Amino acid sequence: MARKVTIREVAKRAGVSPSTVSRVLNGTDTNHMRPETKARILKAIEELEYIPVKAARSLRKQRTQLIAVLVPDISNPFFSLLARGVESVAFSEGFSTLICDSNHSVEKESRYLDILLAERVEGIVFTPVGKPDMERIKRLLRCGVRIVVADRRVQGLPTVEADNFGGSRALTEYVIRLGYRRIAYLAGPKEVSTAQDRLAGFQEEMKTAGLVPVVVLHGDFTYESGYEYGRYILQHHQVDAIICANDLMAVGVIRAAEGCGFRVPDDVGVTGFDRIPWSEIFCPKLVTVEVPMCKIGAEAMRLITRTGTNSINLRNVRLNVRLIEGDSLVSKFGGRREGKY
Repeated sequence: MARKVTIREVAKRAGVSPSTVSRVLNGTDTNHMRPETKARILKAIEELEYIPVKAARSLRKQRTQLIAVLVPDISNPFFSLLARGVESVAFSEGFSTLICDSNHSVEKESRYLDILLAERVEGIVFTPVGKPDMERIKRLLRCGVRIVVADRRVQGLPTVEADNFGGSRALTEYVIRLGYRRIAYLAGPKEVSTAQDRLAGFQEEMKTAGLVPVVVLHGDFTYESGYEYGRYILQHHQVDAIICANDLMAVGVIRAAEGCGFRVPDDVGVTGFDRIPWSEIFCPKLVTVEVPMCKIGAEAMRLITRTGTNSINLRNVRLNVRLIEGDSLVSKFGGRREGKY
């Protein structure tokens, strides 16, 4: 293994002291160094192929410039795009990004919070599995870690989320306007605010239309739960539409319908929520609600860079959503759809 070049060797090559090299590396040389001196140091760094030790610089500066993204499932395209939004802003601001996947486990999530404290991250964009460990959260805040919750809400923390209630209500109104009446709803986890808001929007619009849901079940936002509960609904209830709280569960329901001998949308209509990238190319094209996933992550990261402490900058951001038509519904009055929503 090649020997690492030291800062003293760089200083010797440039004819300066190690502290002078450090000022260049740390960006504190402005107005304190002649241009020709800095040029010699940069040339020595290049010639010797010197690689600064970031950890050591962090200890001296008391900054790691490290941001963590802690999400329940990085394999879900929703959270992948959210993380991309965080990374794009973090990179432009000079931060590095650490991705952590709790895999829908509260225990793993709590362990990650301990790890991130030990790693001295400066901020966390956090999408909790359910109700997080608030003692760990408070300890992070006391240590100066900035935390912004993305897509879900945690009391006492700044949040960036979509208009899940309004989007769900608009989607339900669209389904009803197409002529569907026997409607089942596949919700997300009961303890997750996103799922709560989407369920509430559905219930409010059903009540306004004078309709009662055939059944409401709670999945966990995964394809597998969509498939399992989709089969159950179709085998035990008479429905003409199933509204799902996210796209992954909707795809599971469609596959379950096919396995049970139902045609989508002719025998049963199915909708999703989120507009994950491949909802456009899935057959049939999914009726869904577009959530600005990248923008949620980007706005959460911007809140971290603007926030001195969470306690005095408690700001909640709610982003607009948009209904997207597709082929997983058919107008019950004849024809594919009744026009634009």
